[in-house]
Amino acid sequence: MPLVLFTGFPSTGKSTKARELVELLQKRIQNDPSLASKNYKVILHSDESLGIKHSDYSTSQGERKLRSEIFSAVRRDLSKSNVVVVDSLNYIKGFRYQLHCEVKGSSTTYCLINTMCPIDSIHDWNKNRKDPWDEDLLEQLIQRYEEPNANNRWDSPLFPILSTQDSMESWIDDICSALFRTAAGKGSSDHRDPLSKALQAPNNATILKPASQSNFIQILDSQTGNVVKKIMDHVRLLNSLGGSSGGERIIVSEVTDINDEKCCFVDLPPQSVTLPHLQRLKRQFVNFNKLRDLDQDRIVPLFAEYLNKNLND
Repeated sequence: MPLVLFTGFPSTGKSTKARELVELLQKRIQNDPSLASKNYKVILHSDESLGIKHSDYSTSQGERKLRSEIFSAVRRDLSKSNVVVVDSLNYIKGFRYQLHCEVKGSSTTYCLINTMCPIDSIHDWNKNRKDPWDEDLLEQLIQRYEEPNANNRWDSPLFPILSTQDSMESWIDDICSALFRTAAGKGSSDHRDPLSKALQAPNNATILKPASQSNFIQILDSQTGNVVKKIMDHVRLLNSLGGSSGGERIIVSEVTDINDEKCCFVDLPPQSVTLPHLQRLKRQFVNFNKLRDLDQDRIVPLFAEYLNKNLND
């Protein structure tokens, strides 16, 4: 029967939310006659239950092994009477697609729950874990993360959960509606077998919304992209003139007077800077800040500061 796939950065509260969801699903199944008659059983798989260690994420061989463990567990337990919940990072879109295909081949339903929280909370929560992630590995996994997109059929229906604010109880009706194909998740008006229905298309309730203003992420991406463009334009100009961009100071703000406090600049390291390197730093900065309530006029100064720290570290 249905598969519920959790995804998100490490230490964003996935395991807590997964346990909450399992309890809510069990109560819903017990209290809804149309679901109780199906004799559903809720099965939770996690990295811990599958014997997956943090160190398995540090090598490509380890990652292949852990994905094989998750896939085998899903394939084994998907049945007419089981609701399978998978609590893991599941950050590679190709793997989510593989699991989606397995679900589709089993003619059952599926949903994706993306747990999110501010980057500062991630580091604080990680320090307080019984089994904290290595900080370097944590940063690498954040960089590798492939964001789910509700427009992709393998990432839909998508439920974005902000761990610091949202409760699973506030989402349980929508999740049950996606999994069991019942009106408002209650089972009161649609008793048709969910196996006979196609996977649900995304709707307003399942489309990821930014934490603050509606177009903040686009503005964040655009402004940081403009900074990268200014740097690379300057680097290409120097290279075309036969010079070296190493050690150059590049002004990236609209204010160009270096003595003005509103002037923002990036000091390039002695070695050459490449576009892939700048794009990787840009993605990190966007991921770190997309859930923050950040004023637009602070984006460029903070990104310039971030580049100065990481390019010259």
